[in-house]
Amino acid sequence: MANSLSDNQKQILNFRHGLVTVKACPGSGKTYSVAARIAMMLSERDFIRKGIAALSFTNVACDEINDKLKSEFNIKWFGTHPHFLGTIDSFINRYIFLPFGHLVMGCNKRPELVGKPYSHWTKGKGERRYFKGQCVGANPDEFFDCTTFDITDTLIPIVPNQLFPFSWKKYYNQDGSVFKKIRDIIDVKKKFFKEGYANQSDANYHALKVLQKYPLIAESVAHQFDYFIIDEAQDTDEVQMAIIEILNSKGASNIMLVGDRDQSIFEWNDATPELFDKKYDEWGKIHLSENRRSSRNICNVIQNLSTFQRIFAVNPEVVNYDYLPEIVGFKLPSISKTAPVTEFESKKSLLPSLQYFFALCEQHGIEINKSNVAVLYRGNAFGRYLDINRDIYDHDKIPWIAKNYHVRDIVRGKFLFENGIFDEAYKILEKGYLEGINKTHDPSFYCNSEFIKQHIEKTDFKLHREEVFRFVNCLPRIDDLTLRQWIQKSNQKLTAAGYNFTLSVINANSDVAIKDLFAGDVNKNDLHKFSYGTIHSAKGKTFEAVLLLVGKKPGNKSAYKKILEAGPKPGEEEELRNIYVAISRPRKILMIAVPNEDISVWKRKLKIK
Repeated sequence: MANSLSDNQKQILNFRHGLVTVKACPGSGKTYSVAARIAMMLSERDFIRKGIAALSFTNVACDEINDKLKSEFNIKWFGTHPHFLGTIDSFINRYIFLPFGHLVMGCNKRPELVGKPYSHWTKGKGERRYFKGQCVGANPDEFFDCTTFDITDTLIPIVPNQLFPFSWKKYYNQDGSVFKKIRDIIDVKKKFFKEGYANQSDANYHALKVLQKYPLIAESVAHQFDYFIIDEAQDTDEVQMAIIEILNSKGASNIMLVGDRDQSIFEWNDATPELFDKKYDEWGKIHLSENRRSSRNICNVIQNLSTFQRIFAVNPEVVNYDYLPEIVGFKLPSISKTAPVTEFESKKSLLPSLQYFFALCEQHGIEINKSNVAVLYRGNAFGRYLDINRDIYDHDKIPWIAKNYHVRDIVRGKFLFENGIFDEAYKILEKGYLEGINKTHDPSFYCNSEFIKQHIEKTDFKLHREEVFRFVNCLPRIDDLTLRQWIQKSNQKLTAAGYNFTLSVINANSDVAIKDLFAGDVNKNDLHKFSYGTIHSAKGKTFEAVLLLVGKKPGNKSAYKKILEAGPKPGEEEELRNIYVAISRPRKILMIAVPNEDISVWKRKLKIK
């Protein structure tokens, strides 16, 4: 086992006891090293009552650890008792929030997780009112799944600020009281906590409260595991890190944090890389500065956005690959009020860069497929120029009626069903159907997972599925129908079939094709031969060649030119980390396409001739 690791990686393998932070550069083989450490510990002793907890921040990262254990070390059962392999959120849910959350929430039942990624939150939904794209009024109930509390018990948003009918900058009034619209949401949070509902961020918040209030629970959780290994630890937020610290104080004495603060690109989700930095300063240190992925030429470019003093290219297959990374330009279409830029013009401006990149791949013998070649971009606008669908959603013309959000679920579920996304479609349709029939006698009815479970127990699972599919089969095909046309046909069929409810939308806003409402749900993997997606979607992946498309400015931040020349303002640091993640994905070819007028500033920053 040790023979396959470098001297740096062996430090992870041989670290036995205590607290340590592993700072790992891109392509350092940290996942392989973590898997090797787990495999070695399993081979050295029998874990009977206390196990190993291996945590990460995404299911993809957890799957990668599991795959390494299976393929490299022939371990096919890790994660079963007494061990745990999963996301940090799933760990918190299983061992703290779900069994004990009711102790601090004020509810008398096991809590239920709602909102993404669990279930649609429909209480109060559909009541947003928009004017020129800005939300101007809403029922505060609908913001339950959009907010949480931070470590100081302050309400914070967990979705973009523009989705709220007020500015979060005005949290307090001049007299020190909380601004009314925020106070209303705080009251909503407390109300639904008492009913047992929580989103994932709430679950983490309440888990921290549980551990703070009940130290015996903290001790019990801490003593279930001999070792904690936390991958992608740069993405921890303050609440998650506080949970780790409490477990440490109550007996979890062997903790390894693994990550790269330069790859922290989830600050929109409250990730705080400074927490990782602090542990790096306080705990033992291991450095993985050998890049086993990219050529020396690419590593030299990566270095210019890294906090590592030096990143060493060590992969003998590509270390001396002679291609020099390039920055190419594209012409931004001119914008005027009388002649707005069309999507065709934007696609046309990028075409030369794309053609040059793919020709270069072919010249270097790189087959263009999803494993080898990727086109990455910062911002979904570039996705449209690659013919990737996005939902058309005019906030001024929202078609959903207040307190009838189940209609959206039914329409979306049928659309997904017809496009072959059966599992997700069934869950959405099941919930929408049960909510629809129950709203006929209780307009405020909300269908949660507990209700579905009880309904199945009463009616029998087979009969329940037949009931749902009978409803689904009664609905007409969507094809190219507008929402208004489909609703009319659906109601005719539902009435003829004897159902006691119909579907309603705002007719004036429903002359839109259903496929335009939900286009983003069905982007097909075979749209292009190459891989494509946002920078976030490529994190942790490796390609032979990468083209990164960079616009004039990232979202509502400063223009890249200003960020590169004057340095990022507070809150803009992540924008350069996004670039860092993207340019560290390829093994052989790296090309960055930027607006023509920005070529020189990018070349200076990345030291590309």
